[in-house]
Amino acid sequence: MMHPERKSKKVLKEIFNPFSNKGFFNHHGYTTHRNYHSGRNANSQYSNFNKQALLAIALFLTGASIWFLTPASTYVARFVLLCIPIHDDIALGRESWGEMRYKYPIVIRDRWGVKSIGNELANIITVHSESFCSKMITLDVSQCRKQMTQYKWSFEVVSSPEINAFALPGGIIRVTDSLLDRLQLSKGEIAGLLGHEMGHVLLRHNQARLLKRNLLEMILKALVYEDGDDHQESFGEAVGEILLTGAKFLGEMRFSRQDEYEADEAAYEILVGSEMYDPRAVQSLLEKLWSLTDDTTRQGEKGMLGFLQGWDKTHPGTRERIEALSRRWNSLTSFEKNKFRGRLK
Repeated sequence: MMHPERKSKKVLKEIFNPFSNKGFFNHHGYTTHRNYHSGRNANSQYSNFNKQALLAIALFLTGASIWFLTPASTYVARFVLLCIPIHDDIALGRESWGEMRYKYPIVIRDRWGVKSIGNELANIITVHSESFCSKMITLDVSQCRKQMTQYKWSFEVVSSPEINAFALPGGIIRVTDSLLDRLQLSKGEIAGLLGHEMGHVLLRHNQARLLKRNLLEMILKALVYEDGDDHQESFGEAVGEILLTGAKFLGEMRFSRQDEYEADEAAYEILVGSEMYDPRAVQSLLEKLWSLTDDTTRQGEKGMLGFLQGWDKTHPGTRERIEALSRRWNSLTSFEKNKFRGRLK
């Protein structure tokens, strides 16, 4: 007896196969029912076909307008992401890092303390997951709390002339030595940088960008997905496995400005919850990056501009993000600001 889920997949394949007798088009008599008649019957069928074709086109255009001109695709992508287990994120991140590790060799001597600061922050969000998740409006709170203990965090400095930092699904975070040497970041600013990259991981921005490239196609593939093993994948597991095919693109993927605002918000909340770091360190970090870009442009350092392009490509809208963080701080009362007195910036 055929497994119910496997049977449903078979039915779906038949429905979307135009050459099948059970296919959608054949069921409505558009392709295989070639019982054409002369005279009035032929004209009637032709007229009915035109009406149905026009209706289908109108529905398609209406759906396309809703899809591309509203946040509908974003909401669908987020729903799909909630179905994907974290162990698939971890597999995707490791696959991507395997593609990138030779371009970015790990620096053995971490004299900046990136690994220790990162591990501190990972422990903070795990211990205080309820407080952190309740403030992250873009994550389902119960799902967020469950995920906090499942990530495999890894913080390393990598050797590269690029001034950049990047995050991969599952918890892999890398910062280039050129960024750390050039900006001379404080401990608080390093925490702000790592908190920002952790935000990308927790909000699954990489996976969302991959999904939204071909969202509808990916959903249909997942519904009929079979990999030939004995394990019957859930819908979320199927999507996770399909995403693996795009692993090599993750390191160079450009985030949207909305992604950057959300990651800044996550970094801010992580530093607030740390009881060690001043959340203004996130703004201070971005101001240093903006100042470096501005100075480099004025002085005409063409080589350095090339190395800065890595950050600009993957982290757009720095000036606007600084202004947003400034507005957030200025909205606090004096009492609220005093809570952060003495913290590391």
